[in-house]
Amino acid sequence: MVERIAIAGISVEALIDSPKPTDAEAMQIYRGRELIDGNLWLIRGMVKRFQEAADVEICPLLWATALPGGALTADNYKQVKHETLALLAEQGPFDGVCLANHGALEVQGLARHGDTDFILAMRDAIGPATPLAIAFDLHGHLTPEIAQAGTVFSALRTAPHRDDLETGYRAADQLLAVLERGLKPQTALIQIPILIPGEKAVTHDDPAKSLYESLEGYDAIPGVMQTILMVGFAWNDTPWTGMTTMVTTENDRKQAHSLAAELASKVWDKRHKFVFPMEKATVEEGVARAAASTVFPVFLSDSGDNTTMGAPGDLTVVLKAMLAAQVKDAFVPGIYAPQTVRKCRQAGVGSQVELALGSEHISAPGETLTVKARVEAVGDELDVGGFQPYRSKERAWAKVRINDILASFHEMPIGITTPAHFRAMAVDLASQRIVVLKLGYLHPQLEALAKRHILLLSPGAGDMNLTARRWQRIRRPVFPLDAEMRWQTPHE
Repeated sequence: MVERIAIAGISVEALIDSPKPTDAEAMQIYRGRELIDGNLWLIRGMVKRFQEAADVEICPLLWATALPGGALTADNYKQVKHETLALLAEQGPFDGVCLANHGALEVQGLARHGDTDFILAMRDAIGPATPLAIAFDLHGHLTPEIAQAGTVFSALRTAPHRDDLETGYRAADQLLAVLERGLKPQTALIQIPILIPGEKAVTHDDPAKSLYESLEGYDAIPGVMQTILMVGFAWNDTPWTGMTTMVTTENDRKQAHSLAAELASKVWDKRHKFVFPMEKATVEEGVARAAASTVFPVFLSDSGDNTTMGAPGDLTVVLKAMLAAQVKDAFVPGIYAPQTVRKCRQAGVGSQVELALGSEHISAPGETLTVKARVEAVGDELDVGGFQPYRSKERAWAKVRINDILASFHEMPIGITTPAHFRAMAVDLASQRIVVLKLGYLHPQLEALAKRHILLLSPGAGDMNLTARRWQRIRRPVFPLDAEMRWQTPHE
């Protein structure tokens, strides 16, 4: 008997404090066969597992994603949700459904967690008996409603992320096990009152390294289907923000709770050990260190304006600091400044233009610095090509030289995460002594190229100083806002 399994989902990491909402223009929508042929994040692992099963018909519906940004506009979310529900109704019924979500979805005007709302809508549409598998990023949140609505789950186990294919595969594999063996999985969830930026929980350094390595051991316990540890998205002021453990077993609720509580206790005991494992500095100090470095390239992370966690990438704070320090042989790409792009494109390659750095800031105030720049390249589109965590094609852009520094400006926020972005802008990384990226930790391919990496504690919507943020909705007490608090895992 052929099992019909639908694939769908919405995967967006949303920073509530970002001044640039995620609207329909920012979304990438994949439909039908594009989900199978597109080599898409998380989904490619699901497709791989289902194609290994001879008796499965893959029914690709719709997958919506975007570069991390502000909360989704209500209209944008409504459109994606309603189209997905319509496709479920038109092409169903299904023997199972697999969703590729994120866990940090937030929607303007929505009183609850965005992923929770979407998943509950999918559950209502397919009914209580149809198995539902869901894959997540580890920088998202889980709620009791998600644990109840889903059947089986998986989540990324690496940061920087290297295992989206394996994570999608595990979700699909569990769903097939449920269908083939008639399992009735039981899931337990423990919410841990800890706020940890992802940069303090990279999985190649302890304590995250040992904690995530332990998950396979939990999975190997007889009866356990999957063990999940979610770092969470620490910047969002919501009641569901925090770390989470979740365990799904084949049929034993008590076993699931016991193991989830055991893992949560281990996380809590290590809470003081979550620190930045990389070199860090203020903007001015970091620029000075990079200029004096004897190894190159030095990568500087403009962490407060990190576009891969939702900041718009509009700030020129680091660029201005580098100009003040008269840094040479440096590249500062990825600045969101549509008016600057328009001006450079109108002037043309080879022209000299006057730019007002800071005049397009939207996420933090700043003084404007007027500079003269030479336009070196412009484009209607930046085609990165190949598999990318976000978009393979970006909007209009311009590359300019200001004194001895190259910079690129973009019509839309951009996540520069791979060497392909530099090749697309005709920039030789080997010739750059210093590269500034609007990131926190470096993504894998760039991490491999960096001879030195300094995390700049820069201002912006993604400011790393969590204790300085204004908190109103977060559940209290929570570490580290309430540093001396005590906590024990709750009884079932």
